[in-house]
Amino acid sequence: MLDAAVRVQGPATQVVEVAAGLARVELHGDLPLGWCGKLAAALSRRGVSIVRGKAERQGTGWDVVLEVQAEGDTPPGELDFAALAAEESPESNGAPRLESFVLTLPRRGAAVELTVRGPDRCGFLAALLERLGQLGLFPERISVETVHTMAADTLWLNAAGGEPPTERSIDALREFLRGVTGAGRS
Repeated sequence: MLDAAVRVQGPATQVVEVAAGLARVELHGDLPLGWCGKLAAALSRRGVSIVRGKAERQGTGWDVVLEVQAEGDTPPGELDFAALAAEESPESNGAPRLESFVLTLPRRGAAVELTVRGPDRCGFLAALLERLGQLGLFPERISVETVHTMAADTLWLNAAGGEPPTERSIDALREFLRGVTGAGRS
């Protein structure tokens, strides 16, 4: 069912149209700090939702595979995903509303694992990543999916530069999560 790949601007970027308005996007290589939140916010502003995806840091670069759905008039094949990953967001997306979260603290020196569930909306991931970035937490690995209108996302978080999160940032993360959930466990 996959059509031939359509090359988009930007290094190591590929977009393959799967169906009308639905595309598989691959990004490989160096991406700027906060790229995922910037990309999610830029897509949201263009009426494009991330349906599912995975991203993982590989050395200094990233391997990213996303499935995106156009809800507006912008076909995904016309977007420069690498440029969008560097685009600054002009406005806040507001905090996402969560139904639940699980925060798994690692043994010394590893990323914190955060799993969240909540009603999906265009901009859900962007809002979550924006707030995490404000707390000084950035994903090292990501798995996102929308299941029956619910966002089901897992993020492995470190501080900038790949350093383990501090106790202070973990405490701030807990406070934020409880504020947007009202329930959860850690």
